[in-house]
This record gives sequence, structure tokens and C-alpha cells, in this order.
Amino acid sequence: MQENFTSVLDMRFKSRVQGSGFSIQNKAKLALFCLLLTIFLSFSFYDKCQAVDLDRIVAIIDDDVILSSELEDAFLIAAMTDNGVTKDEVLEDMIERFLLLKQAKRFRISSLENGGEINEDDRIVNEYIEKTIRAVIYIPFEKMESYYMNNIESYGNRKFHKVKDEVEAELIEEELKNRLKKHINELRNRAYIRVQLKER
Repeated sequence: MQENFTSVLDMRFKSRVQGSGFSIQNKAKLALFCLLLTIFLSFSFYDKCQAVDLDRIVAIIDDDVILSSELEDAFLIAAMTDNGVTKDEVLEDMIERFLLLKQAKRFRISSLENGGEINEDDRIVNEYIEKTIRAVIYIPFEKMESYYMNNIESYGNRKFHKVKDEVEAELIEEELKNRLKKHINELRNRAYIRVQLKER
């Protein structure tokens, strides 16, 4: 009697297991599916983490920021013409350009072309430099003459009056660099700048 009762229970259990569809083969498939799902989610989480790290903030300028992805793009472009350039140098250039662009937009120095469309940022910065810095540079005649005499060989011993414009252009460029550097330092002193290029 006991054996019959046990046999009946075994049959009922087996029928329930078989009826539920959870055979050993199905269980193996389910386990494999769970494993693959776990691996997929792990890679997805890793990719998201990488994306977040890529777009971390590397510099703060007043109420604006420079992202790591923006720095990477600028660095790749700069490296095409200068193999020795560093990310620190590129970031400094980006900060200086941002300060000049912000100042240029504040003065609303930009021309309208192509049906009234505003020019690109680079043109706005260049116009700002031309109109506020280069335009007010004056090189005295005596300074041009002295510069010519000290560098006469570089002009192929040509007469001063024939290279006067060339000398003046070189001195203007030199003075422009000095004034631009001074102007950028003034903008930096007035701005809140925080660089956090290195990861913590």
C-alpha cells in the first residue's frame, strides 16, 4: 500500500514537471539565456560608464564648461599639424579662444553675410582682434628703421624704402602677439577658470 502511494506521488510530480514545460533541456536553455543577458547588460553598463567618463568636465570658465570629448576632438585636429602638441596646450588654447569669443560677442563685433547669417566663431574672434587690437597699433618710423638696420641681411640688403611695408607688417605682428597675450591675461584675471584635466 505504501509503495503504491509513493508511486502515485512520483507520477503526479513528474506529470506536473512535464506539464510545466521545465524539462532539463529547457532549464539549460533558461540558464544560458540568463547568462547571456547578464553579459549583455554588463557591457551596456560599461559602455555607459565610458560615455560618462568621455564627457566629463575638464575645464570651467565662468558659467560654461569644456568637456573631455570636446578636448579630444580639438587635440586630434591640433595633432595633425603639430605632433608634439599636448592636451594641456590645446586646453589652454581652447580657454583663451573661449574668453576672446565671449568678449567679442559682448561687443557684438561680427559681420552679416550669406543672407544675414552670423559668421562662425573663428571669424567673430578674428574680427574682434582686428578691430580692437590690431587697428590701434602704431609703429613709429624710428622703430621701423632701427629694426631694419638690425636685420638688414634678412631683407637681402634691399633699401629701407623698398621693404618699409614689410618691416612694418612684421613689427605689427610682433606687437599684436604681445598685446593679445596681455589682453588674454586680463580676461583670465576677470574670469573664473578651473581646470581639472587629470582624473581624480
